[in-house]
Amino acid sequence: MRLYELSEQYETLLELAIDNPDSEQLQEFLVGLEGKIEEKIENTIKVIRSLEAEAKAIKEEEERLNARRKSIENSSVRLKENVEAIMKRMEMEKVKGQLFTISLQSNPPKVVVLDEFHIPQKYFITPQPVPQLQKKDIIEAWKRGKDIPGVQVVQEKSLRVR
Repeated sequence: MRLYELSEQYETLLELAIDNPDSEQLQEFLVGLEGKIEEKIENTIKVIRSLEAEAKAIKEEEERLNARRKSIENSSVRLKENVEAIMKRMEMEKVKGQLFTISLQSNPPKVVVLDEFHIPQKYFITPQPVPQLQKKDIIEAWKRGKDIPGVQVVQEKSLRVR
């Protein structure tokens, strides 16, 4: 068998190993390769090394792309926070552009616990090993104008782009 024929067979072996490493076709191909068993083994190891090198290169590229994605996402977040801060500082509620409408909209109210020991017991879910605060009830009471000791209800604004 000529060298280029062996080379073609091992290229076919490499393709089979990549596409379907567990197939019977790959096993039959290994058995049918011409040449000494020592050559077959050494060339099979060459294929293995080639696959390992390709897998390593792919993994390194995945890591590089992942780092780049995170960097781009962080830049996007920082820019959005900057626009939001400027609009709040300038007391701008809405900016209407040709492509986008950017506005500061109120988020749903949220409960901030200041002092858990001063919150009335009726705002806790019991019986439980650790009493759980019923934040919905506190927000409903806040909407009715009631002041609940030990908590503060805040309603912040955030940037919306449409």
